[in-house]
Amino acid sequence: MLKRLMSSGINIAVLGVSIVLFLVALFGLLSIGNAQKPETMDILAAANSLNIGDVIGPNDLIIKTVFLDENADLYISADEGDSVSGSLAVLPIHAGQPILRDAIISPAAEDTRLSAALASYTSGNSLFPFPLDAANVLAPEIQSFLPGDKVAITVVIARRPQEIETATPEPDYFTLPDEVYEAPVAIETPAPDTAVDQEKQALEERGYPPLAKDLFPEGALVISVQGLPPEQMDDGNLESATGTGGTSYSSFSQPERLMLLIPDVAREELALALQQGNLLVVSLIKEGVDEPSTGFTYWDFEDLFKAEHSLTGE
Repeated sequence: MLKRLMSSGINIAVLGVSIVLFLVALFGLLSIGNAQKPETMDILAAANSLNIGDVIGPNDLIIKTVFLDENADLYISADEGDSVSGSLAVLPIHAGQPILRDAIISPAAEDTRLSAALASYTSGNSLFPFPLDAANVLAPEIQSFLPGDKVAITVVIARRPQEIETATPEPDYFTLPDEVYEAPVAIETPAPDTAVDQEKQALEERGYPPLAKDLFPEGALVISVQGLPPEQMDDGNLESATGTGGTSYSSFSQPERLMLLIPDVAREELALALQQGNLLVVSLIKEGVDEPSTGFTYWDFEDLFKAEHSLTGE
């Protein structure tokens, strides 16, 4: 081979210099690439999916390598695995997902399971079990909900309950023979004097059922979904077993509920709505509004109907 190269007139020295220069350039480029590559760190991730309230064990943790960026403080480094084991998940964590610091709490912070989710929110909130399978509740299928969704609840009242009438006691003419019984004089309610009073009176007269009212215009956060049908695995179908293919469900009698994060002051309101509301409509929303709902009555519907007909000229 060497003789053949020499006979071809190629200068061996030039060839050697070319090879050396190529190797120097190659190592130089590799060095520059490694110098520009971001630093990495080893963090903890979930080996399998974790639900709210699950206790995290050593077998639930794996180590992943991620680039070191501005979000590095949100992750839990791999050397903290011993302190994470035994903690509670307060947010859903999917398999393979990095475990964020605000997604778990230590068992000492909260010794119950589902209520561990309350540790991530400000005080003054409750977890309310909202029944999706109640007769007066209209909602999407339970499979439509995921933890982290926001829902609005609209209660419809068709009529008011009958007021309890207290009987007026009759005068005892036998024990009071000397007294003269006078019939009560009806007191007329004076007509409102100002325009403000008239508007207030009109509002009171029209503020009766039938009506609809949004209970949580800001949206109620879904913390957990209870009563989901279990996935029916097909032993002969790998995609079905791993959840990558179609999913079938088996029916079973378990109450279907949404654990909703609501203000403490709204528990009584929502409980009464479930008891007395003719219909409660659960709607999935992207985001709520800060202002309370004014509600919508049958008379508002009449006004809307008349206004639209007057605009169309019909």
